[in-house]
Amino acid sequence: MTDEGRHDALFRQALGPDFDALPEPVRALHRVQGRHVWSGEARVTRGSSFLARLLCGIFGFPPRAERTPVNVTIERCGDIEVWQRNFGGKRFETVLGLAGAPGSGVVQERFGLMAFDIFLERQDGGLAFPVGRSYLLNVPLPRRLLPVSETLEFADNGRFRFDVKVSVPGAGMLVHYRGWLEPVAA
Repeated sequence: MTDEGRHDALFRQALGPDFDALPEPVRALHRVQGRHVWSGEARVTRGSSFLARLLCGIFGFPPRAERTPVNVTIERCGDIEVWQRNFGGKRFETVLGLAGAPGSGVVQERFGLMAFDIFLERQDGGLAFPVGRSYLLNVPLPRRLLPVSETLEFADNGRFRFDVKVSVPGAGMLVHYRGWLEPVAA
């Protein structure tokens, strides 16, 4: 990779030319060079099984809410991005980095002791986030334990929208949050 390519935003590195085909609000969210703050609103539903409630607690997913304020801070730190999400006062953080060759579409997201390789793909005029591999303490987990991410980022009337649904075999749906975000002026 050229020196210039290393300075590209993480998602531009991961997606290569496909990045430019995404809707402008999606590209804007992922054009992180320093620190970006976005604010909006979400609806959150959670799974009801005991295992789903336990895993939501472990991962720090937000509680059920019909309407809750959302703030997302994305900060570039070298080759990684730190994502801090705040759903009505409930915070959780993940770290994203390139996991495949530039242009391969593969990023890795870390939640504490867990890591997930996400195979980004353009879908339905937006960006989908299917999970391809998962790890616990850097040890690959069997495919039968692979979480299912039905996540789509897209634009609606010029506004960034998200629809994130995470399920796990044996527990069913863990969390489903959807809503919108707008950049906060510096």
